[in-house]
Amino acid sequence: MNTAKQINIMIGLMFVGLFGTFLYFIFDNGFNAFGIDFEGRQNAASVRQEKTNVERGAVLFALNCRACHGITGQGALERAGLPGAPLNIDDNRPPELTEAEVAAKADRLNGTITCGRVGTLMPPWARDENGPLNDFQIGQLVMLITSEFSEEGWEFAVEDANHADDFAPSKHLHKTVGENDTTIELHDVSELLVEDTLRIGGDAIDEPYEVMLIVAIDEDAGSVEVERGVMGSAALEHEDGAKIYNGPQEPPDTILGLPGTTPPCGQKNAQPVATPGPPIQIAGDVEFKMGDNFFGLDDAINPTLEIAAGETVNFTVPNIGTNIHNLRFAGPDGEYETDDDFVSDPDLISGGEQGTLEFTFGEAATFPYRCDFHPKEMLGEVTVTG
Repeated sequence: MNTAKQINIMIGLMFVGLFGTFLYFIFDNGFNAFGIDFEGRQNAASVRQEKTNVERGAVLFALNCRACHGITGQGALERAGLPGAPLNIDDNRPPELTEAEVAAKADRLNGTITCGRVGTLMPPWARDENGPLNDFQIGQLVMLITSEFSEEGWEFAVEDANHADDFAPSKHLHKTVGENDTTIELHDVSELLVEDTLRIGGDAIDEPYEVMLIVAIDEDAGSVEVERGVMGSAALEHEDGAKIYNGPQEPPDTILGLPGTTPPCGQKNAQPVATPGPPIQIAGDVEFKMGDNFFGLDDAINPTLEIAAGETVNFTVPNIGTNIHNLRFAGPDGEYETDDDFVSDPDLISGGEQGTLEFTFGEAATFPYRCDFHPKEMLGEVTVTG
């Protein structure tokens, strides 16, 4: 073989080697040009790992977090009265957030889950702070909230919650239930107890559900008497055969970092709830601020309000915090969720937004007010004077 042929063969082998290296590089790292998008081995492995962590975060959420944040992770957007912040929202993930914004959001969430939030019901979850989760598990929860695969993860969380809440054997409605019915017929009423709660609906992330409280059980008729629309849910119509789940857990009622305790992660103690001072007389246009988690009027926190009978007061209620809030006056019957309530418009006010409420009452009375989403911290009293 002459020298020229040898050189040509060597050059050919070199090009083959270079082309093979180029193909391996594309296979390993991916390629995106001229309308061609090949993911690549490393990217595919990274995507698989992120999806796996999101799914594991969903399992952790369903096990630990839904009492406050709801089955779907939407907090008060899912059901009134849930104290946990909405987590399953577009504002927490791409494409609403840039890569830098995702990193900043993830850092804040990691700190909140690790250390809890003084002055709220949010406890610390890190093992270093006597919680049940390690750092990697906290990272998986954060990824559930902030990942581009978050929506798939929340569907997995709902599926896992429903599996955990399912009766064994499963229970179903034996007859269609209207919004006003207080007796519901089941295929099986065994193992149910008075004061238990039931959930109907919520099989999928976008399906509303109702929570009912059992007040009596008729085993012979296979029926239960219930109080409808409890725990902040609304009474709904349910079809024959609808699946019945165990009702949700009540949120905790202990404020983190109360005076006299040692807050986690070196945080300062929460400020004690101010004792209301003398009633503050109001009339006309009033700005009644909502913070995390208090009502404020001038320098007073959760003040007692005094309004003259027949006086119309136009409240502006700006939310200066980050949590969802609202303002509800119980009305002269002193009971919440009745026909004489006065409620802000809208009845769910996100951080940075504001609502309004017009208040007029013609007779002397005293009754409470509150935020529906933080009723243990944001509450006070109003007196209508004759």
